[in-house]
Amino acid sequence: MKKIIIITMIVLLALPFLFVFAPWIFTAAMLIGIFFLRTNFPQIKGAAGEWMVNQRLSKLGPEYRTFHDLYVPKADGGTTQVDHIVTSPYGIFVIETKHYDGWIFGSEKQKYWTQTIYKRKEKLYNPIWQNYGHIKAIKHYIDQEKSNHIHSIIAFSQNSTFKFKEEFQSARVIQFPQLLEVIQEHKLAVIDENDLKRINAAFKQLILTDRKQKRHVKKQHVDDIKNPHNTKTQKIKHAPEKPGCPKCGAELSIKRGKHGSFYACTTYPACRFTKRVG
Repeated sequence: MKKIIIITMIVLLALPFLFVFAPWIFTAAMLIGIFFLRTNFPQIKGAAGEWMVNQRLSKLGPEYRTFHDLYVPKADGGTTQVDHIVTSPYGIFVIETKHYDGWIFGSEKQKYWTQTIYKRKEKLYNPIWQNYGHIKAIKHYIDQEKSNHIHSIIAFSQNSTFKFKEEFQSARVIQFPQLLEVIQEHKLAVIDENDLKRINAAFKQLILTDRKQKRHVKKQHVDDIKNPHNTKTQKIKHAPEKPGCPKCGAELSIKRGKHGSFYACTTYPACRFTKRVG
């Protein structure tokens, strides 16, 4: 996605020089540029929007930690792709971003919402339901199944216009400029320092810096969406070979017990985390 933005910027910067020194090249470049922008506009718009959200979240302050574009393992195998996660003593905020223009219609119980631009209507899967799936996976991954401190936020572009007829109960549906305000509404500390360190360490393990590995994980994720039955029998292997403890961040070692192999935290007995292998 970054490559697309960089290529677009290079083309735009080069056009004035081509117009002066090589008009025929300028004309060809314009035609190629128009074709490129038309075929890649959704990706360019999405990437630019995500960058803008990232910049906005970076202004939250030192008490907050932000994670972007994570592939979180699901309990039944496979992954779910999460746009943004913000952790803090005041709660965990799971943010699903939608770079949509036009009028947005929908309710909490509808499976599909509607985007209307003039006379054109498009359906989109209910983003509240979508983010519920993200939160379910996150709760399992960080061992917070019963937590009430994980908040769902659906953030639309400021170019959208909401046409909702009722209040939402399980999520905040807002526009990008409201993000910081909504997150900072929560002022009561509900997660202690040690637990927050453990949670951050768990999310940090999901950050993919190797491009080849990230392409593999993304491809596997897309394949599993197309063939959901595969996730029941195959688990995506994108975590580090030596997984860290989701509770304290220390390394895990493989032990053998009467019920088979399992992971155990190397800081035992200070941390008693265990998990079956496979």
